Amino acid sequence: MNKIIIKFLLLFQICTTSLYAEYPNSVVGVIDLNYILSESKAAKDAATQIENIAKAIEEEIKISDQALIDEQNELVDSQPIMAPAAFEEKRKEYEKKVQNYNITRQEKLLSIDNLVAESRNNVLNALKPILEEISNSKGITVLLEKNSVLLNAENMDITLESLNYLDKEFPSLEVSLN
Repeated sequence: MNKIIIKFLLLFQICTTSLYAEYPNSVVGVIDLNYILSESKAAKDAATQIENIAKAIEEEIKISDQALIDEQNELVDSQPIMAPAAFEEKRKEYEKKVQNYNITRQEKLLSIDNLVAESRNNVLNALKPILEEISNSKGITVLLEKNSVLLNAENMDITLESLNYLDKEFPSLEVSLN
């Protein structure tokens, strides 16, 4: 009976030792990506450029809206002097023009959202090698986003270090509609 217990204990020790051997010691780091995406020089630069593009698009839309309103007023004013068939044809042309304009307008507004997403991705892509370098130098094996962490020690947070490094390596970002 003692031999069975000894064999069982040895087997148990071997199994538990091999389980622990598979997992390295983990060092956890924390980073606030939202802070970096709002406070980095490249993100601020991109936001300024996108804001200027958005203002230009808004002004273009405003001018186009006014042109459509003017055309609609002309159409309404010309109704009494036009033949009904001719007026109906002009009205259909105008409606088609408005429909095409609304599609174009929506595409322009979506292009702003696409610029925001693209610039965000560019900043994150520039940040990846920086995070790898900092993680390797500090021995970090797991890096968590700060929004998913309830509590952490301050020395676990590499946000400011990452931000400073990113600002040096990637100070600006070119944004355009293409």
